[in-house]
Amino acid sequence: MKKLAITVNVILAAALLIGTVLYQTVGGKTVHYSTSGVFVLMGVVNLIFALISRAKGLRFYISMSIGLILCMLGDILLSKDFVTGAATFALGHVCYFAAYCFQQKLRMTDLLIGGVLFCAASAFLIFCPLLQFDAVYLRWVCLAYALIISLMVGKAAGNYLADRSICRLLLTIGSVTFFFSDLMLVFNWFMDTGKMTGRLCMITYFPAQCFLGLAMLVSIFFTKPTKG
Repeated sequence: MKKLAITVNVILAAALLIGTVLYQTVGGKTVHYSTSGVFVLMGVVNLIFALISRAKGLRFYISMSIGLILCMLGDILLSKDFVTGAATFALGHVCYFAAYCFQQKLRMTDLLIGGVLFCAASAFLIFCPLLQFDAVYLRWVCLAYALIISLMVGKAAGNYLADRSICRLLLTIGSVTFFFSDLMLVFNWFMDTGKMTGRLCMITYFPAQCFLGLAMLVSIFFTKPTKG
């Protein structure tokens, strides 16, 4: 079972890498959404492996899978309406945050890390003169989103500091990379930065989701269960 799971995940990770390269070279919605579908498939497949293997802490795997699905939907909706897409992404981050809490109960360290990150993000969103919001409410949408993703990153980092396992390392790398990707998205939407920030957003977005999906695999077969 372990060898099969590893093989499937390696294939999906390779497909995700190829999709990322193709999106940067060929582009198009078909490549974009197909690549997003790969990390969703990774989450669903690993959830199935968790069920078959009777892995403990199924709430973690379920929350991670739902988070991956919501992020794919947010990706699709973002091209149609920024607020709707951002809200769907935010729900995905809430699912990731919940999954991290299922790994280990929320602690003050998690909130401290997330709070510091949010303070930095909110200061940027409020005071950066280069940001150009078409409407005031868009700034508030970004602030709300920044709070959610900051707490997610803080929880991932806090979990890793408490237990430096490979699974938690992957979750932290994925969360931090996701934060960077969203920062590039803000640059791309609300600052005149050319195409580079848009490219950086997607180059980091797909790998971030891949790290989160692979963390599920590692949690099933390579991580000893810990009590939260």
